[in-house]
Amino acid sequence: FTRSSLTADGIAMCNVYEGDGEDPIVFDCHIIRVRPNTTRVEPLFLARSCGSRAARRYLVVNAKTTTMTTIDQSVIARLTVAVPPLPEQRAIADTLSDVDALLGALDRLIAKKRDIKQAAIQQLLTGQTRLPGFDGEWGVKRFGEVACPRRDRVDPRCSGVQDFCLELEHIASESGELLGSTSTGDQSSLKSVFRTGDVLFGKLRAYLRKYWLATRAGVCSTEIWVLTPKDQVITTAFLFQLIKSDEFIEAASNSYGTHMPRSDWSIVKNYEFKLPPLTEQIAIAKVLGDMDAELTALTQRRTKTRALKQAMMQELLTGRTRLV
Repeated sequence: FTRSSLTADGIAMCNVYEGDGEDPIVFDCHIIRVRPNTTRVEPLFLARSCGSRAARRYLVVNAKTTTMTTIDQSVIARLTVAVPPLPEQRAIADTLSDVDALLGALDRLIAKKRDIKQAAIQQLLTGQTRLPGFDGEWGVKRFGEVACPRRDRVDPRCSGVQDFCLELEHIASESGELLGSTSTGDQSSLKSVFRTGDVLFGKLRAYLRKYWLATRAGVCSTEIWVLTPKDQVITTAFLFQLIKSDEFIEAASNSYGTHMPRSDWSIVKNYEFKLPPLTEQIAIAKVLGDMDAELTALTQRRTKTRALKQAMMQELLTGRTRLV
């Protein structure tokens, strides 16, 4: 079990050491070791039970929070666990392990697909690999010649509540997924306005790769650039793929500020890259967009599988549902 954590959610997280026991291992003072009585409880089953919603609620509530969150061994010792016969414990642990294996396989597949997508971005956006039916030289452009940040601002303290507002934490790193949204209030700071089809890019810590292709209008933090493509020069879809490239992220990471590094438009606007004709832009963006769609589908499948696992834990670890 983790004895201490910077946040309450990280306290008393547990797992099973499955070594052969022949070689000694060491652990630091931030870990609590528990040795189960294996004549009464299966270790993997016990670990699953300690990760259930009810157990987590008890452990987090009874932890102590000062500078860090800590938990005492006595708190863990008082945790109540429903214990079926040993054969049923093993069956439950095996069933949940199978779901974990599926989640692990999905995680590896998603990571592999993301690597393939990033490699495709590097090949297709630089012209190293050309799609069938396209040839000819690409022109060289500066980023400021194809896109610019939208300057529209709104002050919620004067203009009222905005129902759809994005902060940096609402945008997932690397995937371009939207994790949620919020609404502004009377105390909200100045916000940037974006419209459907705008490309949002987090300029605070650009290396986090936070970007989103707006599917609806709204407002966002001023720590996010709202980029608009210039007509007849670059398509929105190609611009969205362009800002994902390693070269663009590197240019955007040339920032000002030490503790809170922000991208500098005076540097980014001079970032040079090769730009294909509009017809080839559309074709490239279509290929990369299809890869994005596949990644999104896999991510959604992983999310559903995790939700299924939580539901299974709730049923199996409480005895509401019994295995055959």
